[in-house]
Amino acid sequence: MKELRAQRADFHGKSDTRAHSIWTSMMSRCNNPNATGYARYGGRGITVCERWKKFISFLEDMGDPPAGYTLDRIDNDKGYCKENCRWASYIEQNNNTRSNRYITAFGETKTLAEWARARGMKYITLHRRIHLSKWPVEKAITTAVK
Repeated sequence: MKELRAQRADFHGKSDTRAHSIWTSMMSRCNNPNATGYARYGGRGITVCERWKKFISFLEDMGDPPAGYTLDRIDNDKGYCKENCRWASYIEQNNNTRSNRYITAFGETKTLAEWARARGMKYITLHRRIHLSKWPVEKAITTAVK
């Protein structure tokens, strides 16, 4: 009986996979008011499309996550669906959060972290130069670190 119940509950054979864990977390943070993060997802109107309410459909659309990649919504104000989601590296995902501050210099707009990486300096150094010391952005980006 126990084996039969297990087969019914896990008809796709993927319950122990990383993809299923990601799907379960997505469903929880969008639908369960008691879930950690609900206020930032379901609580602010982020939903899961009807198709993805079934794990197997989510898996068909997204495939298995590549190692080191997480589920990312391209537009953070829209819900989870095939058109708005991708597998993203941690760096890509951190560059795609609502809390990021964008800086424009030399005709390019990037996050503070992207500018720091591009110039080979620590994020905190660039942050202090711009926000605490009030340096002009282009000077803060181009001045060598001592």
